Parts: sequence; C-alpha cells; structure tokens
Amino acid sequence: MHTFSIRKIPGPPSDNPISGNLTSLITRESDGFIEPQLKWVRKYGNIVKYNGLFNNLIIFVADPKIIQEITLSKTYEFVKPYNKSAIALLGNGLLFAEGEVHKRQRKMMNPAFAHSSIKEMVPTFTRVTSVLKSLIENDINQGKSYINFTPYISKTTLDIIGLVGFSYEFNSLTSSNELAKAYDSVFNTPPSTLRTAVTLLSSYIPFMRDIPLGMKIYPKENNKNMKKLTSI
Repeated sequence: MHTFSIRKIPGPPSDNPISGNLTSLITRESDGFIEPQLKWVRKYGNIVKYNGLFNNLIIFVADPKIIQEITLSKTYEFVKPYNKSAIALLGNGLLFAEGEVHKRQRKMMNPAFAHSSIKEMVPTFTRVTSVLKSLIENDINQGKSYINFTPYISKTTLDIIGLVGFSYEFNSLTSSNELAKAYDSVFNTPPSTLRTAVTLLSSYIPFMRDIPLGMKIYPKENNKNMKKLTSI
C-alpha cells in the first residue's frame, strides 16, 4: 500500500507531534474499559489510521476478511509490526520471526498441533477454563458492572501453556508466583507515558534501556524471570 492511499484512510487526528496518538492508547479514561481502538472503529470504520511515535502512520484493521488475508492467506507478504524491544524481551521466536526463519519454526511446531496432540490437550483446556468460568461467575454474583477480561484471558493462556508445554502448574488464575507476576507485568500492567516513550525510543537508541529513572523502564528483571520457563 502506498503512502498516498494510507493518508486517505480515516482516523483520529494526531495528539502530539512526538507521541502521536500513543497517549490516548495508554491512558484509561473514566468511561469504563472501552479501548481507544474500539472507539475509533465505531467512529471511522473497520480500517483506521492513527499516528505512532514521531507521527509515523499506523493502520489498525478490524475487518475479519482482511485479517484473514494478513494472518493466513498472505501472511508472508505482511511484516509484523513489532519493535526491537519486544524481540529483545521475548526472543525471535514464532511470534516475531519472519520469512524462512518463521517457516522453519512453524514446520518444527506443526506436530504439536496435529489433531491427536490437540485432543490430548482438551482435558487441560477444560480444567483451566472451568476455573476461569467460576471466577467470572463470582464477579457477576458480586454485582460488578464492568469485568475486565484481559487479565483473565492472559492468566488462562499462561496456565494452559505451563501445563501443556512444560507440565508446570502456574495457577496464576487463583494465586501468584514469580513467573506469573513477570508475565502480568510485561503484558497487562498499563505503562506510564514516560515508560512507553523510553521503551519505544530504545528501539532506535539502545543505551536508553539503561537510563536510571527510578522505575523499570525496560523490564530486565521480568525478562530474566520469564526466561526461567525454558529451564522448568
């Protein structure tokens, strides 16, 4: 897609010449748990243009057919929108790898997703999701008007990965441990504007990861804890 056509896509105006619309993405407003992207889709349609760092244009797609093309039909024609910080944190695995590297990793993983293998995982899926169901029902019975599913789904995913991938009980839905805390901190803790800005800039200026600003801008400790997964 050419820059000219991208600029014709509707979307919110930039909030800032440096941070673009990033502040809107990481700032929770007082109207519940409605994500900014959902508001944009409702206002502008299933394809939305917004501004990233230094007002670089970013396309947000919510059209099922286009998503299918990007993720299945023509997956190798689209570069994944992840930065160097994310790869440094999680490694160049199946989630981030491109081209021949991704094809090789996918081929190695295929046996794990064969019908017989998935069938063996079903009891684990059922057990963990039953815990999830009970927690959600408990929230409903307590009369909560808003239920944020994001941390629930993340913890459910972690518990399932631990069991089927490593035979390890995280029990992150019902308790807490070092690895579960690191996972939650990386994926679910809303970052401050400063932390987000420095993390994004560190993709271009690596030494910024080590700037001592009194907070974990670049979560090295979480990285170390999560790598323990490989030694379980």
